[in-house]
Amino acid sequence: MAVAAGLLAYGLLAPASTKLTPAPPLPRAALQGGPVTLAAVHGHPEVIAFFATWCTACHHEASAVASFANSRAGRGRVLAVDDADSGNTRGFLAEYHWTFPVLNDPDSTTAQAYGVLHLPTTVLLNAKGEIVARDTGPQTVASLTRALATAS
Repeated sequence: MAVAAGLLAYGLLAPASTKLTPAPPLPRAALQGGPVTLAAVHGHPEVIAFFATWCTACHHEASAVASFANSRAGRGRVLAVDDADSGNTRGFLAEYHWTFPVLNDPDSTTAQAYGVLHLPTTVLLNAKGEIVARDTGPQTVASLTRALATAS
C-alpha cells in the first residue's frame, strides 16, 4: 500500500478512478498469441500496453515492455493492443522481440472503452479484472515492475 501511495504521489501511477470498474472486453482479433479474453487473465494482475507503430514514444518504450514481459515479474502478465494502426505491426513486433499476446483494435473501440486518449498508454488490471491504474507515456522495466506490484 505504501508503494502505491508513493507512486501516486510522484505521478508515476495514475488511479483509474476512485471506484474500481470491471475492464471492458478485449479485442477478439489477435495479431500474435491467439485470442485472449479477460476470463483468461483473471486471477492475476495484468499489464495492457496500448500502442501503434506510428507512435514515436511507443518505439521508445517497446524494448522496456519486451524486457519486462520476459522478466520474472512480468512473465505471463503482459498483453498489448495495437490501436487503429495501419503500419507494419508484424515488423514492429519482430524488431522489439514482442512474444506476448498482441490484439488488434482497428477502429479504437477497445482503446476508447479503456479511456486511452494518447499513446502509449499502460492500463493495469488487478486479479479481479478491474482497472486499477492508467498511465500515459513511455514506461521502463522499473516503472512496469512497480506498477504491477501495486495492482497485486
